[in-house]
Amino acid sequence: MRAIFDRHNNLYAKYYILTDHLAVDEITMFSKGRIIFKQYIPKKHMRFGIKLCKLCDSKGYIYHTTVYLGKDGNCETL
Repeated sequence: MRAIFDRHNNLYAKYYILTDHLAVDEITMFSKGRIIFKQYIPKKHMRFGIKLCKLCDSKGYIYHTTVYLGKDGNCETL
Protein backbone atom coordinates (compact mmCIF):
# COMPACT_ATOMS: atom_id res chain seq x y z
CA MET A 1 0.00 0.00 0.00
CA ARG A 2 2.87 2.36 0.79
CA ALA A 3 4.31 1.84 -2.70
CA ILE A 4 1.02 2.95 -4.26
CA PHE A 5 0.90 6.14 -2.19
CA ASP A 6 4.58 6.89 -2.85
CA ARG A 7 4.08 6.48 -6.60
CA HIS A 8 1.03 8.76 -6.62
CA ASN A 9 2.76 11.39 -4.47
CA ASN A 10 5.76 11.40 -6.81
CA LEU A 11 3.48 11.82 -9.84
CA TYR A 12 1.55 14.65 -8.12
CA ALA A 13 4.81 16.47 -7.41
CA LYS A 14 6.18 15.86 -10.90
CA TYR A 15 3.22 17.02 -12.98
CA TYR A 16 1.50 19.69 -10.90
CA ILE A 17 2.67 23.05 -9.58
CA LEU A 18 0.98 24.18 -6.38
CA THR A 19 -0.92 27.44 -5.99
CA ASP A 20 -0.48 29.77 -3.02
CA HIS A 21 -3.68 28.66 -1.28
CA LEU A 22 -3.34 25.21 0.35
CA ALA A 23 -5.45 23.16 2.76
CA VAL A 24 -5.00 19.93 4.70
CA ASP A 25 -8.05 17.69 4.41
CA GLU A 26 -8.78 14.58 6.44
CA ILE A 27 -11.11 11.93 5.04
CA THR A 28 -12.19 8.48 6.18
CA MET A 29 -12.33 5.61 3.69
CA PHE A 30 -14.69 2.81 4.64
CA SER A 31 -12.94 -0.47 5.38
CA LYS A 32 -14.18 -3.82 6.66
CA GLY A 33 -10.76 -5.46 6.60
CA ARG A 34 -8.55 -6.38 9.53
CA ILE A 35 -5.93 -3.68 9.81
CA ILE A 36 -4.20 -2.30 12.88
CA PHE A 37 -4.50 1.36 11.87
CA LYS A 38 -8.29 1.37 11.43
CA GLN A 39 -9.84 4.43 13.08
CA TYR A 40 -13.08 4.70 15.05
CA ILE A 41 -14.80 8.08 14.82
CA PRO A 42 -18.20 7.88 16.58
CA LYS A 43 -19.69 11.10 15.17
CA LYS A 44 -19.09 10.19 11.51
CA HIS A 45 -21.53 8.33 9.27
CA MET A 46 -18.82 5.77 8.46
CA ARG A 47 -17.59 5.09 11.99
CA PHE A 48 -14.80 2.68 11.09
CA GLY A 49 -12.27 3.18 8.34
CA ILE A 50 -8.86 4.29 7.20
CA LYS A 51 -8.11 7.94 7.86
CA LEU A 52 -6.31 9.73 5.02
CA CYS A 53 -4.71 13.16 5.13
CA LYS A 54 -4.41 15.11 1.88
CA LEU A 55 -2.64 18.32 0.95
CA CYS A 56 -4.86 20.08 -1.59
CA ASP A 57 -4.82 23.43 -3.35
CA SER A 58 -7.68 25.87 -3.91
CA LYS A 59 -8.57 24.30 -7.27
CA GLY A 60 -9.22 20.92 -5.64
CA TYR A 61 -6.12 19.12 -6.86
CA ILE A 62 -4.38 16.72 -4.50
CA TYR A 63 -0.65 17.27 -4.06
CA HIS A 64 0.22 14.79 -1.31
CA THR A 65 -1.64 11.96 0.45
CA THR A 66 -0.67 10.03 3.57
CA VAL A 67 -2.38 7.41 5.73
CA TYR A 68 -2.91 8.28 9.39
CA LEU A 69 -1.21 5.54 11.42
CA GLY A 70 -2.08 6.67 14.94
CA LYS A 71 -0.32 8.90 17.44
CA ASP A 72 3.17 8.30 16.05
CA GLY A 73 2.32 8.94 12.40
CA ASN A 74 0.08 12.00 12.45
CA CYS A 75 -1.16 14.26 9.67
CA GLU A 76 0.94 17.19 10.84
CA THR A 77 3.93 15.94 8.83
CA LEU A 78 2.37 17.18 5.59
